[in-house]
Amino acid sequence: MLTFAASGLTLAAVATVYKSWRAQTSPMLYAGLVLWLVATICWSFAQGWEFGVLYALCIPSLMVWPFIALNQTQLPAPQNSPAPRKFDFSRKTVVGNAVNYFVILVFLLVVSVLSTLGFCALLPFSMAGKLGAGIVLLPIFWGLMVYHYLVTQRKFFVLGAYGVLASVSVPILLLLPM
Repeated sequence: MLTFAASGLTLAAVATVYKSWRAQTSPMLYAGLVLWLVATICWSFAQGWEFGVLYALCIPSLMVWPFIALNQTQLPAPQNSPAPRKFDFSRKTVVGNAVNYFVILVFLLVVSVLSTLGFCALLPFSMAGKLGAGIVLLPIFWGLMVYHYLVTQRKFFVLGAYGVLASVSVPILLLLPM
């Protein structure tokens, strides 16, 4: 029975947030958030906290689709849509893409692993904590390095800076007792 109450409260929370968006009123938004919080508590009591939180977070994203469909409008086609670019298999483009592929998948991966391990070696945690932090930080560091490399115009300068970062991390890993 509590599951049905939680479902109704979740639907009421989504509808209240929708109404607050339509009317642009913040009190209704706060009321919707309070309803969602109460629905989360009901879900947790009804299904246990593991599944209750999961349901409270996922079900509103499914319930929102009818409200999205209600506001769907068809826009006219743009008058000046650009033509798609042609495939470019010139030697310069292929070599440039191959170099970027190598730099991202080999060089930046090695640099991000070394810098992550070097950073985590300096943390005041046990070995398990350092490895756990490394598992979390490695994809973040690698993604940030890849993004920085791809958006910058001075790629050689960035690669040199990342090389220095890797060379600073190696002595930390070799000389610091774990």
